[in-house]
Amino acid sequence: MDDGSKQGDGLHLNVYAFSPECVNRLINVLTNKFNLKCSIHLKDDKPRIYVFKESMELLVSIVKPHMDPSMMYKLS
Repeated sequence: MDDGSKQGDGLHLNVYAFSPECVNRLINVLTNKFNLKCSIHLKDDKPRIYVFKESMELLVSIVKPHMDPSMMYKLS
């Protein structure tokens, strides 16, 4: 829950330690299984997954039931 942050109207998920193959696999799952619009952004040549604002409402509905209340600020 702690390895991401709001970025504008979207959200960055920091996946710096993941291999490129794993990042691509995760993007495919987020896109195909959960219907989230995502892309890969690089920060200092390390990958982050960006969830577009169009998918934020859906993302919140998926993860909110599983999040600790102290971390909810990351989604608002």
